[in-house]
Amino acid sequence: MSDDYYRTCAIPKPEPRCVTKKRRDKVDARDERACREIVRKRDHGRCRIPGCTERAAEAHHIVYRSKSRARRWDPANLVSLCADHHRLRHAGVISISGNADEEIIVTGDVNRLRFRL
Repeated sequence: MSDDYYRTCAIPKPEPRCVTKKRRDKVDARDERACREIVRKRDHGRCRIPGCTERAAEAHHIVYRSKSRARRWDPANLVSLCADHHRLRHAGVISISGNADEEIIVTGDVNRLRFRL
């Protein structure tokens, strides 16, 4: 067989890793913006802790991004929280579970939550 045959059938060089990473980061940023907009509309810009009427300052991942790539930008995995409740969650005082599209379950020290009720 001729050299031309091997040149036409050759497998193309893979894309450089830096290009692949840049492309993945761009898609990830687009998905993040879309997800955060959906969550803002769903929660009406308010903290989702029952009884809290504060404006939501942050979006909290129920299942952390580092633990599940599949649920990373799933709106059902993000819940809007005010800064104080988000701080309590990361301090381990309260825990949040469930599906943010349907119902969230907040457990922990009720006395610490009471300042917002």
